Amino acid sequence: EGRQRHVKTRREHGFLGTSKMVVARRSGSVVLLCLLVGASGRKGPSGRPQLSINVKDGDFSGLGGLEPALSWEGTSKYGDMDLDYGIDVAAQSTSDLTTIPRRLWGRARQRIANWDVAARADLDGQSGDSAKITIDAGCDDLDLALKVDGSAGLSGRKDVRLHRLQLVKGLENEDGNRLIINPRYDLLNREADVVLSWKTGDINVEVTASADTQRIKLSKKIDEDNWVSPSVDSKGDVMLEWDHKIDDQSSFTTSIRPQEAIDVKWKDKEWTASVNMPIDGQDVSGANVHIAREVKF
Repeated sequence: EGRQRHVKTRREHGFLGTSKMVVARRSGSVVLLCLLVGASGRKGPSGRPQLSINVKDGDFSGLGGLEPALSWEGTSKYGDMDLDYGIDVAAQSTSDLTTIPRRLWGRARQRIANWDVAARADLDGQSGDSAKITIDAGCDDLDLALKVDGSAGLSGRKDVRLHRLQLVKGLENEDGNRLIINPRYDLLNREADVVLSWKTGDINVEVTASADTQRIKLSKKIDEDNWVSPSVDSKGDVMLEWDHKIDDQSSFTTSIRPQEAIDVKWKDKEWTASVNMPIDGQDVSGANVHIAREVKF
């Protein structure tokens, strides 16, 4: 199960390989936004545009509490390379075209020897100054995965910077017990840590260690619908989490951090409610409630 989850995580990343993503320079309040995909490859079927409306909490005049967005995704193929791409735009009336595109993304996936190699680029349509780059590769036979996160400048200094490197190695014995070793290095802050995860039966143990802080988390499966996870770090901070599965589309999560806050998240299909209750000594007061709903067409 852990291995399958790891492989899925690895394959969810990609990059706009031979496709080209072009954002023209701004002239006044007008932005020409073009997405050129698979110009030389054989195009695959494209998905229909999907309209979603997010209802957020707060006080608004008129329809200010609605956040309509239009998403479109497509696929293409270039030789042995699979390409995916998409764009998210704000479906709102506005005279400032720079606020319309929210995100453009593209990814490419290809199997090279026994390695699944994938790369992805995400461009924030609001800033357009740089693109987030994620490249990863994994080999099921070795139970090994590599991941690199970085960015590429699109204006000013057009350079590529590496932000984070990590390796994930899995080891499993004959009884099905599984150990995952995950060293990580943050190049921007020059900080390193390692995450060790051990799964045996209904118990998961996770240890995260860096030069400054060490943390251990123990997760116990009570039954098919409930997990309890206490954790403590070297600074004395304690947290208790309870995850309850209501059904396939609904869940209830509670996190308790003594002397800090109690957080509750209730997801009921399209509805999501979050409650934060600060703890002041022995008093719990001043609850902050957030409610949102996403409607898709």
